[in-house]
Amino acid sequence: MAKQFEGPILPFLRLDAASALPKFRQVQDQLRMAILRGHLRAGTRLPASRILAEELDLSRQTLVRVLENLRAEGYLEARQGAGTFVSAALPRQLTKPRLTPVRGDASDIAAPRLSRIGELSREVSAEIGQMEHKPFLPNQPALDRFPFAVWRKCWNAVTRSGKAVAMGYGDIAGELVLRQRIAEYLALHRRDPCDPEQIVITPGGHAAFTLAALALADPGDGIWFEDPGPVTTSNLFRTLGLRLCPADVDADGMDIAGAMARHPDARLAFVMPSRHHPLGVTLSLPRRLTLLEWARTNDTWIIEDDYDSEFRYDGAPLPSMRSIDSHDRVIYAGSFSKALYPGIRVGYLVLPPQLVGSFRSLSGLIHRSVPVETQLALAEFIGGGHFASHLRRMRGLYAERRAVFVEAGRATLAGLARIDCSDSGLNALAWLEDGRNDRAVHAAVRDAGLQCYPLSDYTIATPRPGALILGYAGVPTDRMKPHLLRLAEAIART
Repeated sequence: MAKQFEGPILPFLRLDAASALPKFRQVQDQLRMAILRGHLRAGTRLPASRILAEELDLSRQTLVRVLENLRAEGYLEARQGAGTFVSAALPRQLTKPRLTPVRGDASDIAAPRLSRIGELSREVSAEIGQMEHKPFLPNQPALDRFPFAVWRKCWNAVTRSGKAVAMGYGDIAGELVLRQRIAEYLALHRRDPCDPEQIVITPGGHAAFTLAALALADPGDGIWFEDPGPVTTSNLFRTLGLRLCPADVDADGMDIAGAMARHPDARLAFVMPSRHHPLGVTLSLPRRLTLLEWARTNDTWIIEDDYDSEFRYDGAPLPSMRSIDSHDRVIYAGSFSKALYPGIRVGYLVLPPQLVGSFRSLSGLIHRSVPVETQLALAEFIGGGHFASHLRRMRGLYAERRAVFVEAGRATLAGLARIDCSDSGLNALAWLEDGRNDRAVHAAVRDAGLQCYPLSDYTIATPRPGALILGYAGVPTDRMKPHLLRLAEAIART
């Protein structure tokens, strides 16, 4: 009579047909985790490969491969004439079920000893990409109009080429062809010519800011930061140990004279001169010149975040501040998160010549490189004229969506909020009436299935009336009015 299997049933094994992992890897990883978590204890006998293969609808050869791999790793052992067992040699603490949660606060778990940066990171929020893509999500481009077919062709052109360079680490400053394309774009569209050797590619805008802060300032050094300003960026600088020096923002942008008076010893200035976020104002020319003179006189540096500069609906995009810097004190930071899509994670810095060597080396140590295939596909996209065409289409689309949002918003939100929308960017402000608390309204808006940011989250030192930051660029025009009605209902409930 054939020997009957007496081991446990393995109901936790589940194959995901949509997974990118091969089936043998799925089974192998799930068995390994079952052993580590104590679901399969030391000495437990496993079903024969034939039985497992039948249950999972896999070939026996596949299951044999899985079991052999786990034996080689020491998780399983074969006993002649008896079958395959969870290794008895595994330490007991390794196979003990883990009862404590991986996330969240547990009162009986001692806080780990972290570095200074690690401790600071506990105190600030890094939430940015976790936001659900609901209507009025700020900073959201029109992903429904992204030219996926063209982008796929550019990507396929790179992968089909079979060039070994696409599979390597790549240049620590970024692929030369992409740096050339960015330099061409800046010269043509931002009136800001530069040499490709002055450009360093980074994995997104925040990586560019991190690189600049690490290279140019020490912990405790001051950095002028517009108040209000992007909370994730201010938290980044705080976590890096910089002393945040809030600078008021008015209709002419950052108050340079006030910053000089209150924080004369600052080492850096972080500024969004083309379009301040979230207020939407532009740094005036006199203040730009004053800021440049401050940097020259005091041997300090300016980090220019060219925020939303691509999308201006009344005239051509404004020239960058770097384009009028005759003393090489400006570090220009750009990215493709809003011009294309946030997940591309490609940013760049344009550096004064005297900083290129140190920034290249530091970037290589911290980031190594942005995935080469992504860089080459992006270079193909820009070089083929697709980037310029996409920007032209999006300017027209966003101008249309902006007009619908402003007209419908002012009618729908009358008595509840005042719409304030600049002539550039992807967002608008809704200043709340009757002293409403913007954090309370934000909670109600989220409960209504919409999204926004409360202005008070961006405030550092200077209190302002409550307002909501609303993104209109990602909302189709035919859905704008219904969503605004839901927004009005949510505000009215607070």
